[in-house]
Amino acid sequence: MPAFPQSGGGHIGPSNGEIVGIIAGVAAGLTVVGVLVYHQTHKHASITGCVASGADGLTLQNEKDKKAYALSGDSAALKAGERVTVKGKKVKDSSGKTSFQVEKLTKDFGGCTP
Repeated sequence: MPAFPQSGGGHIGPSNGEIVGIIAGVAAGLTVVGVLVYHQTHKHASITGCVASGADGLTLQNEKDKKAYALSGDSAALKAGERVTVKGKKVKDSSGKTSFQVEKLTKDFGGCTP
């Protein structure tokens, strides 16, 4: 006997509702990944240390890595001899020297202890 195709409700593959659900799930997943990438790449550094006056302006020695950074940006509120926490970002100049661009004074602890 020859085989004939069936007519009517013989649907093969996912339904339209399933396709919409898959697309919505993928879009939600991509949104979460995008938010995480944005958060990691736009994370601002925070440095705590003592501010000192140098030949080229103010510097800050980071208590964690013991590196001294030349300060730029919004550093008007900073005074030599003060222990502070600042938020901003590390910036390398053309010679490879790293400075710290201050965006915000987060905390002023007062004078540095010797």
